[in-house]
Amino acid sequence: MRRLIFFMFLCACGVEGEISDPGLMEEEDTSSTGQAVTCNPRMNRFPVGDSHNIGYDSASCGTGTCRISCPDQNANSDWNGAAGHHGIDVFAYHRAPLVAAADGRVVAVGTVSSTSGLRVRIRDACGWEYYYGHMDQAVVSVGQNVSSGQLIGYMGKTGAASTHLHFNVSPDGRYSSDINPFNLLKATSPTACAAPPVNPDPPVTPPTGCGILGSGAQLGVNQSVTSCDGRFTLAMQGDGNLVLYQANVGAIWASWTNGSGANVAAMQGDGNFVLYRNGTPVWHTSTHGRPGAYLAVQGDGNVVIYQGSTPRWSTGTCCR
Repeated sequence: MRRLIFFMFLCACGVEGEISDPGLMEEEDTSSTGQAVTCNPRMNRFPVGDSHNIGYDSASCGTGTCRISCPDQNANSDWNGAAGHHGIDVFAYHRAPLVAAADGRVVAVGTVSSTSGLRVRIRDACGWEYYYGHMDQAVVSVGQNVSSGQLIGYMGKTGAASTHLHFNVSPDGRYSSDINPFNLLKATSPTACAAPPVNPDPPVTPPTGCGILGSGAQLGVNQSVTSCDGRFTLAMQGDGNLVLYQANVGAIWASWTNGSGANVAAMQGDGNFVLYRNGTPVWHTSTHGRPGAYLAVQGDGNVVIYQGSTPRWSTGTCCR
């Protein structure tokens, strides 16, 4: 079995986004008006409306997943126009909300391609275009005016091996004449944290029964939650570590908090799942602001925090 390495960031949201191949060649959209840009990019919102990781890198993605946080603690640029990677990959969870990075007009909603999947382009008033690739769904149409921060669709993996957003900023839509968008992404990263949830789910009564840790419930030392099929168990251990076990396999995920003194794992009413040491938080999923969220230990091996039917955090251990 692949050796698992776990990272713990006290301010991280804990969601893990699947990695992509950083050398993937994206499909170029070539249409343009031939007009020069008139001012600097007007981008003032981060293109993902939730916690994220900017750029593939071995330090935060080397385990096979990218640890995401808000604002991004591991931001780096994987832009390399000379090698054909025209843009930066931004990681989050499947169907994370994607929002307009600037006021502008939708100039393209592409059909699904084998390299870039479903993609959307937005042009700002200065002539810069913002390209969103690998989307799972677009909720805008060509010619539509959008406001900065407006929902335009959801992150996916169409045309890619894994879930991420390929984000490109180019003058007049000239894809291969793009700039490295790292400074724009880094500067706007905090706006994803301050923004209210985009298109939140309506209140839904959480399920009960096996595999569920409901809102307001908690695990003490040596207590656990087990999936309905009995194959997976999330255990609050006496050494302070929260560990997910697979029957006949062993540990497949951990919070890596052994030795911390954590003695309670609480699924709080505000949606945050927190490990406490005698009332002091030592680890959390940063899913606060989502009242009524609950934790599910699933039969596919994944542990997921849901708000209604929408996943907000996972251990990234599907599918076994």
